Amino acid sequence: MKNLTLTGSVGIKGINKPNDIRAVQASLNQLLNLIPPTQKLAVDGKLSLRPENSGTIAAIKRFQQKFAGMVRPDGRIDVNGKTHRKINERLRKPGAHLTTRPSSFLPWMVTANREIGQAEVAGKKANPKILEYFKASGFWGADDSGASNAWCASFVAWVMKQSGYKPVAKAYRAKQWTVFGQKINAPVYGAIGIKSRKGGGHVAFVVGRSSDGKHLFMLGGNQEDRVQVKRYPLNVWHTFVFPRGYDTSTMTLPVYTKPAFNAGRED
Repeated sequence: MKNLTLTGSVGIKGINKPNDIRAVQASLNQLLNLIPPTQKLAVDGKLSLRPENSGTIAAIKRFQQKFAGMVRPDGRIDVNGKTHRKINERLRKPGAHLTTRPSSFLPWMVTANREIGQAEVAGKKANPKILEYFKASGFWGADDSGASNAWCASFVAWVMKQSGYKPVAKAYRAKQWTVFGQKINAPVYGAIGIKSRKGGGHVAFVVGRSSDGKHLFMLGGNQEDRVQVKRYPLNVWHTFVFPRGYDTSTMTLPVYTKPAFNAGRED
């Protein structure tokens, strides 16, 4: 991978020549897999009028915090300075620029897997964690049970918000997630799948496929009243989306080998 070459400093209180900013933006785009949840930067040679609010500066700071050992990142890359050197080290590292990360490095999937087992509480009481899901999605319900309080989309909203992603508008509605991030043609690990059901929709995370490729294993909330993995026919899912900044064409979907029952209720 080509080194980052600069003629002057870039970032907060930097010289900020347009060509140098473009070079930084292009290089950071090659390293997006290392600094989630950074989305792909526009390579336009510009910072905002308030550089501290720029997505480019935010990406520089994330890189500095993770790879340059800066507890308080300054958001500037000096020519041949520590941040500059560390970026070039990462660019030269074989495979460092690829977004075919192991599943354990998709932060939202780490979070989603930790929630397996969260379940509704019968009656008027509610699981406090499910109420957190509601809050993340903007849903006003105070009860976690019943068809009017379906919470699959609220679960997705909470998971994505924990990893720094902004949920869609009306995130408590499953079909609203069709406009999240980027649409992809085929499911990969960590994708968000959306399907229709009687009375609404359902949304969940893709975790694997059957050996014959005819079924998907989906980790979702409100799948028979809890967070769990269920087996679905592939053809019931009409849309798959993924956070921006990833090249999903290089990703794969593993065969799921853990026990999982066929899908049931989603209300």
